[in-house]
Amino acid sequence: MSNKCQSRVSEPNKCLCLIIDAVVLMVNSCKVDKLRNLQQELVREVRQLLYEVWVKVRALEPSAVCSIWNDQLQSRPYEISEAIFRLSMDLAYPAHLEPAQVRESVFGQGESDFEKFVLTYWENSPYLYRRKQSGLKGDHVFTALHNAFDLTTPDAIIESFIQGVVSCPAVASDELNIDSFLHEVHDSLGAPVKYRQDVRVVRTRGQTSTGSGVEEHFFDDGIVFPDAAAFVHKCKDAFKNGFSIALRGMEFRSEKVAAIASALADLFGQPSAGANIYFSPPGSQGLARHYDDHCVLVWQLLGLKKWKIWPITRSILPRLYEPFHSLDDLVDDNGGRVEVLHEGDIMYVPRGCVHEAHTDVDDGESEVNASTNYSLHLTLAIEVEPPFEWEGFAHIALQCWLRKEKLGRSSGPVRSKVEEQAPLFALLLHVAIRLLSDSDPALRKVCMVAAKLPSSSNSHLNPLRSSQRSTFAEILSKIEKSCSFDEVLKSIKLAVDEKNDELFQWMSWLRHLPHQQQHGATEACRIDFCDVLGHFEELLNVFGSDRERARADYADFRSGFCRSVVYGDAWVRDAAAGLQNS
Repeated sequence: MSNKCQSRVSEPNKCLCLIIDAVVLMVNSCKVDKLRNLQQELVREVRQLLYEVWVKVRALEPSAVCSIWNDQLQSRPYEISEAIFRLSMDLAYPAHLEPAQVRESVFGQGESDFEKFVLTYWENSPYLYRRKQSGLKGDHVFTALHNAFDLTTPDAIIESFIQGVVSCPAVASDELNIDSFLHEVHDSLGAPVKYRQDVRVVRTRGQTSTGSGVEEHFFDDGIVFPDAAAFVHKCKDAFKNGFSIALRGMEFRSEKVAAIASALADLFGQPSAGANIYFSPPGSQGLARHYDDHCVLVWQLLGLKKWKIWPITRSILPRLYEPFHSLDDLVDDNGGRVEVLHEGDIMYVPRGCVHEAHTDVDDGESEVNASTNYSLHLTLAIEVEPPFEWEGFAHIALQCWLRKEKLGRSSGPVRSKVEEQAPLFALLLHVAIRLLSDSDPALRKVCMVAAKLPSSSNSHLNPLRSSQRSTFAEILSKIEKSCSFDEVLKSIKLAVDEKNDELFQWMSWLRHLPHQQQHGATEACRIDFCDVLGHFEELLNVFGSDRERARADYADFRSGFCRSVVYGDAWVRDAAAGLQNS
């Protein structure tokens, strides 16, 4: 922004405040897609002006400057935050990092290194990519991360990633409408950080009967920090007393981290990747021993950290957002693999893999000065949302196959009874697939059909693509053999009898899949996946009168799907890509 603009912001006047109020009102009342028509240069200038004003008025404690702004400005801080958010969504930023650079920096220089990682270690076992210290200076991705923080002193490091941060409200995983999200969180955008939601300041001390320590938190749950300077000061004190600082949502707070997270998401065919930063003092343990419901890539940015990792002992991988199990039966305290991460090293920890980390590295293992034995590392989380597990891909394939089948049928007025009941049979099969995934490890694993591999790896013969096709064929075989009519009907009847569809809330994301109303059918034939109890009642009424006939028709429908759906079908690809892009 120009110096002239900055000068105007420093001394508010009635005219400027009227202009700002008008801009905020117009931007926030405008549909998001209409904002895309604005010139980017103008958007950048206006957004910067709004940001300067927001900095002046956001403080909750009254001051001379703040009171002057509040006397003349009608817009509240959260309304200015929303306007800044809206104006920022479609701004083009310079490309800091190419996806190929990220892939090479994280997985190795060879184009096949990423495929080798996926086929050998992904969701299977930990993996350590040891970096040569001599090669770090030539690594543009690692250099970009280093430049994102002031690494001169512990206080400077804390200030570089804590100073001025705001809360990042969570977005529902099946929310694809940005207008709905903005409506829900409009009064909390730009709010002060909230403890546990945005930041944790924690240390682990003592031992339990299982050998894991007990977490101690520096702040109370849910507390917010309106005084940014005081918050930074308290974090510095906590760090000096052995507490680690963990800040989530770095993909929203740093352009450089965002570029890396975006490239990783593309590589794995996922809609997004999360990023957290962890800063730990010497001789300490931050988080207690635990496992995650998502896969993590740990990137050591500064100092050393010693990790102890136990192998996955359960065949069923934990699902995102599901309750965690006790660690008692998952680890042997005398076992586990120990790895020391040096600056630049990257370690992969699969979901469900129990681990803990310390900065009490033995002197013999340390290659840095004792005064810098603190540790800074970034975690990149691949969170597998329901549509991107193999179970999710099976649901997508079923819905797309059903749509294609309907489009391919005769458009005449006469339809068979089985054709009319196809949506109900599909609903039955959706439930059956879910029941199968509760006990079958293959359906819990991530589907990478949307993975963006190097251009030279696009041949249909490459190992990863071949592995994905084989997995899909294996899952179809299991669906045809294992998804019983009676088991599905029993679970549906229980939900109807108890008038409780809580166990079927997972189906809500299916509403985003493509639907095609059959010729001559009523709107009632369309399944509302957000309210399935009514459809379940209809299903029981239709199939309850002649159970044997219904069982046979269901078997025919299931076999038709399993034998004729095609992995490379355009409908399936389009659905997967549509979900990813949303």
